[in-house]
Amino acid sequence: MNILLYLKKRIKSFLGSRKIAVTFHKNTDREPIIDLANTIYREKCLGLSFNELIQLYFAVKSVYDVDGDIAEVGVFQGGSAKVICEAKGTKNLHLFDTFEGLPEIDEIDSDKFHKGQYKSDFESTVEYLRDYKNVFFYKGIFPETTSPVEDCSFSLAHLDVDTKKSTDACLHFFYPRMNSGGIILCHDYGFTRGARLAVDEFFIDKPETVVRLSENPCLIVKF
Repeated sequence: MNILLYLKKRIKSFLGSRKIAVTFHKNTDREPIIDLANTIYREKCLGLSFNELIQLYFAVKSVYDVDGDIAEVGVFQGGSAKVICEAKGTKNLHLFDTFEGLPEIDEIDSDKFHKGQYKSDFESTVEYLRDYKNVFFYKGIFPETTSPVEDCSFSLAHLDVDTKKSTDACLHFFYPRMNSGGIILCHDYGFTRGARLAVDEFFIDKPETVVRLSENPCLIVKF
C-alpha cells in the first residue's frame, strides 16, 4: 500500500468524527533541515524537539541580512549549534556554556532542574563543530565569560539556559547589543516557570512583543 494513502487512512480512523483539517504536502524548503535534524538526532542528545530545530534554522536564515554576530548560551552537546552553523553563512557564532552542567539552582527552578544537570564534554563538542568556520567557544558561567564579546553587536541570540537567573542575565547582556531586526529566541519559555517569568518581567516595559511559538520557545524581534 502507498505509504501516504496508508497514513491518510490511519489518521482518518483516529480522528473519527472530529472536525479537524489535515493536509499533506511536500515543502522543499524544509527538506535540508529535516535531513539535518535527523542526522543530529542520531549523533547527539539534545533538548530541542524536531519542530524547534526547524524553527531555529529558519530564524537564523531570517537574520542573514541583519548586521551582527550570532550567539548561543546553553550549548550542551552541540546539536542546536550545528543547526545554527548550517544556516549562519559567514557570521561569527559565539557559544557559551559551563560544560559542567547547570550552576546553583534557585527555588523557582528546583522542581525541574538540579545542579550539574546537562553536563557535557567540552573537547568532544569542539570536535563535533570543528569543520565550521567562525565558531568561538566560551567555557564558564555566563555572563562571566562575555568580556571578549562586550563590544560585539548581534543579529540573533539563542538562549537555552533553563533557569530564571540565567535567562535574566542573558537578556540583560544581549538586548542592548541586538541590532534592529535581530532575534532573541528563548527555548525554555513554555517549559519552565522561571524562564517565562524572566522574559515577561524583562519585556514588560519594552516596545517589543514576546511571541510564543509552537511547543516551548518564544521569539522577540528587536525594534
